[in-house]
Amino acid sequence: MAAVVLLAAIVNEWSPLVPIAVAAAGGIYAVELALDDAPIDLAAPAIAVGLFLTAELAYWSLDESERIPGDPGDGLRRAAVVGLLGVAAFVVSSALLVLADGIRARGLALDIVGAAAAVAALAAIALLAREKS
Repeated sequence: MAAVVLLAAIVNEWSPLVPIAVAAAGGIYAVELALDDAPIDLAAPAIAVGLFLTAELAYWSLDESERIPGDPGDGLRRAAVVGLLGVAAFVVSSALLVLADGIRARGLALDIVGAAAAVAALAAIALLAREKS
């Protein structure tokens, strides 16, 4: 489903569908983890980087569909920035995974903090998507 939405966003050049597709893919992964009730998933940082790169490359594809030529070397600079941000996303998500693994507490307070963090992350994604469109 998420891949179809992303494909529709790119083909129709409609950028508001990109965050929907990425959120759907992340949501499907989160639901799978919740239903599986597995301990810490070590693949989570790679999934996070994959979702980040999917969004960045989708927006880049939409930018390239415009008929405005860029400066020479813009593609290489943008690729370097996206690559560095991907590495940074991997490092940050890995650190959060280690932190989450270290905290073994359970309870309502921790669930509320986690829900608030998830809402803040989605709000940040929505703001970034809004600025790009």
